[in-house]
Amino acid sequence: MRYLLVVFTAALLGILSPLSHAQHSPGQFARLVVLKPKPGLSSEFTAGYQRHLIWHKNNKDPWIWRGWTFVLGERVGQFMDGTFGHAIADFDQAVDPAADSADNNLNVTPYADFVSHGIYERLETASTGALLPDASPFMALNTYTVIPGQESSFESAITNLARLPKNQHLSWYKLRIGGQLSQYVLMRPVQTFSGGGTLSEIELPVGLVQHAQSELLRYQPTLSYEP
Repeated sequence: MRYLLVVFTAALLGILSPLSHAQHSPGQFARLVVLKPKPGLSSEFTAGYQRHLIWHKNNKDPWIWRGWTFVLGERVGQFMDGTFGHAIADFDQAVDPAADSADNNLNVTPYADFVSHGIYERLETASTGALLPDASPFMALNTYTVIPGQESSFESAITNLARLPKNQHLSWYKLRIGGQLSQYVLMRPVQTFSGGGTLSEIELPVGLVQHAQSELLRYQPTLSYEP
């Protein structure tokens, strides 16, 4: 799932105006991929994905890739991986995309289907604490589809939320390419399975959100890679 789609970067650079691009500091972008193991092939997917991570290790990939499984929510049983903290130009520098794709086709795609693949930008003014996600045992993931035309109001609202003392560690991301452009995700670290139920509720003004969902993901150290 790590093959590089160069068109993603080219299209993204076209979306961002020169002014907005000048305001981006390095390290704000992420790639997220969601896969759904094929029925009855979860074990084969896990083994194949681990073989694919060995390819990244053997090819000295400098990027960190983290992996999670969905344990609560609409996508329970699916898998998400991602690489974070990049400048947008980094996505033109992936390790041997053709060979990566070939290994992926050998070890991963026979056992899972792609659900989504997108590039996201971390909204620094709305985020607090260190870059998320991290290697916490669990991650709370809230996904918001904002009513078209209300994106600026939504971003102002979540920026105001970040100033509240109770919101000490969270990362907001905005989808830049790979799906509905009015989509935002909120990531928060959780230490226990039940801990997600004690997180502070995100209170947003009415009339901004078209759809919202909350999910809990379990971090998978054996399905993650750090150089």
